Amino acid sequence: MTRSKRQQTRDTILSSAWQLFHQQSYAETTTRQIATAAGVATGTVFSHFPSKIDLLKAGVEQQVERVLHEAEASDTAHSPAERLLHYARYLFAYYLEQREFSMELFKELLWQQPQLKPQIIAFQQRLFSHQSAYDPILPQVMMELYFMTLITGLQTPEATADTLLESLRQRLACLQRPQDSQVSLS
Repeated sequence: MTRSKRQQTRDTILSSAWQLFHQQSYAETTTRQIATAAGVATGTVFSHFPSKIDLLKAGVEQQVERVLHEAEASDTAHSPAERLLHYARYLFAYYLEQREFSMELFKELLWQQPQLKPQIIAFQQRLFSHQSAYDPILPQVMMELYFMTLITGLQTPEATADTLLESLRQRLACLQRPQDSQVSLS
């Protein structure tokens, strides 16, 4: 499949930005530096990506999709929790391999949740693709457990993908336990 010149330019800009974000951090990278590295005018960068945060989000989507595709090749899990653990193994390893960059990434993206909602919903659907019906709050809670485990792990220098997986496994197990007693929130 031949990519259009516009798509090639977009890919070059995104690749250059991602490389600079890794080398000198997202905060220290300017759109002018990205344009120079990509060999395009600054206006060309903005014609493809309205803002620097859009470059960051596009790069994250591309990287996460690559990791998910790799994980999908060996996915034999049947329950949503097992599937989440399977994909989390790959994602945790990816984020921990570049811990400092990942922490910066989440700091920037934390307030961009509405824009990331389609990707999160797609991932939830991937987890529940073998389920005919489910409580819609369950995927949301599972994602919250995943992200809290990841964020906590990124802040813990000794954390490994295995320790994060075990923590996530324990948290997910809480969802399956019967309630010992009714909790009153009033």
